[in-house]
Amino acid sequence: MKKERFLIGIDVGGTFTDVMCYELATNRLLTAKVPSLPGAQWRGVVEAIGALGIDKGAVTGFVHGTTIATNSLLERKGAKTGVVTTEGFRDVLEIGGTRRLIGGLFDIKFQRPPPLASREVRLEAPERIAADGSVLKAIDGFDFGPLVEHFRKNDVKAIAVCFLNAYVNDANERAAGAALRKLMPGTPISESAAVTRERGEFERFSTCVINSYLTPTMAAYLDTLTAALETAGVTAPVNIMGSNGGAMTLDNARGYVVNTFLSGPVGGVTGSVGICRLAGIDDCITFDMGGTSTDVALVHDLKPRISHSNQIEAHPLKVPQLDIHTIGAGGGSIVWMQPDGTLEIGPQSAGAVPGPACYQRGGTQPTISDANLILGRLPTERSLSGGLVLSKPLAEKAFQDLAKKIGADDIVRLADGALRIAVAKMAGAVREVSVHRGFDPRDFALVGFGGAGPMHAFNVAEELAIGRVVIPRFPGHLSALGQLLSDHRHDSVRAWGGRVGEIDPAAVARQFGEMQKQGEARLTADGFTRDGIQHQFSADVRYVGQSFTLAAPWQASDGSLQPLKEAFIRRHEETFGYADPHNDAEIVNLRVVSLGIVRKPILNFAPEESGDPLIEHHKVYFEGGWVECPIYNRARMAVGLELFGPMVIEESGGTSVVPPSWRIKVHPSGALICEHEGYE
Repeated sequence: MKKERFLIGIDVGGTFTDVMCYELATNRLLTAKVPSLPGAQWRGVVEAIGALGIDKGAVTGFVHGTTIATNSLLERKGAKTGVVTTEGFRDVLEIGGTRRLIGGLFDIKFQRPPPLASREVRLEAPERIAADGSVLKAIDGFDFGPLVEHFRKNDVKAIAVCFLNAYVNDANERAAGAALRKLMPGTPISESAAVTRERGEFERFSTCVINSYLTPTMAAYLDTLTAALETAGVTAPVNIMGSNGGAMTLDNARGYVVNTFLSGPVGGVTGSVGICRLAGIDDCITFDMGGTSTDVALVHDLKPRISHSNQIEAHPLKVPQLDIHTIGAGGGSIVWMQPDGTLEIGPQSAGAVPGPACYQRGGTQPTISDANLILGRLPTERSLSGGLVLSKPLAEKAFQDLAKKIGADDIVRLADGALRIAVAKMAGAVREVSVHRGFDPRDFALVGFGGAGPMHAFNVAEELAIGRVVIPRFPGHLSALGQLLSDHRHDSVRAWGGRVGEIDPAAVARQFGEMQKQGEARLTADGFTRDGIQHQFSADVRYVGQSFTLAAPWQASDGSLQPLKEAFIRRHEETFGYADPHNDAEIVNLRVVSLGIVRKPILNFAPEESGDPLIEHHKVYFEGGWVECPIYNRARMAVGLELFGPMVIEESGGTSVVPPSWRIKVHPSGALICEHEGYE
């Protein structure tokens, strides 16, 4: 009998590990949720797959979102990294852009965090490439032996090769990398132009050093994960979610760790795009609230915004990432008292272990989840996903202890106040990706997902006067679903251009053609055929004399550069509120996105259970008072069902808390399309 075949998406969060499995033969979706294991993410992955109860040998596709790179950098737990650089440029990482970080501008005690590679292991080599790419001093024949001996004495575990102007001509970097690999076999060597081919030595050097710093940690994790999966019976190739919204092979993830920084959150954005496409919604803001943090991103015309100039703490990161803004507010975020006696939420989290007090795992500090339980928004009679049963007495005890410290006499009002503070913080995050980017959030639908997203999305929407909220089916597993919907993706960039009015369009086409061939070669090596490969072209454009660029699309059919300039003018008007069609523009970079199209799940949602969706009525705290509120089972809600708030909708992996004045309807996609009666 032929084995059934399954595709699996795994999302590792700070509190839970979510898995979604798609059965190819039946179009059925299976889900599971297990606690994440700090320091051993791979165990949570294996346990989550085991909880599905499927034949592991029948898994044929596997995409994994991981926070290994992010956590390793934030906790500074990467490998000791050495640098080989051009003579005279040993201190580029130290000097940086001679700018203070945001928040340190007015701090008289501000100190820049130390670079990831300390000065004693940043060494120079006699090479030089001119700004036009000509070789002023070749590296051929240079003896790297003394440098290697120095690295060994200082216990260096990874090396970054960062030469000046290598983005134009990387011949010296490639020669140096080859020589170092012969002398230090097994040591990860990163070359800056191979990691990112953009101008700006500080940003490029920083990105390359980050890549080297994290490579041993990521490689060790991936080796452990693949071995554990094979032992468990999963032999399907493992793919890793990339920060750019696409998947990558295991080898690419090992070599270009900097491309995995947002590996977990981007799955939710991809999943939101898939759900909104089915629901006929072009513009949305994703609202992913988990146990530890909340991630928000803006999607315009079904395209997530991409940022190419990023920063992790003090470290520039010059790689394409989805423009996701994260704050430390999740279901496990701790509610605490500041020295001045006021309430604060997070960023500290109770995590998965011990978790919120109501989890009955030893936690004693009050959290957002405890506040929701006190206000009647979470069940105590029915278990949550993973068999978790909540304890209201433990939640009340945690808030009573806080009430004594803060001088409050009503834990219900205290819990409500904590949620209001959390909502204000999360609304601020939504403003960051919308208002601060030139968009009005009222023009977008808010997509609430994650374990805690549906509980708070409506309140955040009301705070911002957003009139439409979308709650996908399986909201707690949407990030895992997004992994299954993601194509493979390679981004390439070339620093090339000039004034639009002076460039030959044929020269632009030739440059894009060369980049397209490179992207196609990489995807072919990943196993894709030419018929399964697509390319997208764009240029970074600015007015002559500007410091910052905007991306404008380019089509191979364009016979001139006028459409490119017109697209730039529209983007400038949308972003900054003005544009000057008479001023000449210039191209700074060319970009090509190469996509390897994968087989997508057919999202055929239908009620999993029959019967009346109404479970019971009980009191829930809304807008300063208790309301007798219906509680529904989402697994029994048929397409076309229309209901009016207030209500609570329970399902595996998420609970939707719908305040008064909201009307919901079950869409054929399975999503709840929710409209506020007071907004147009």
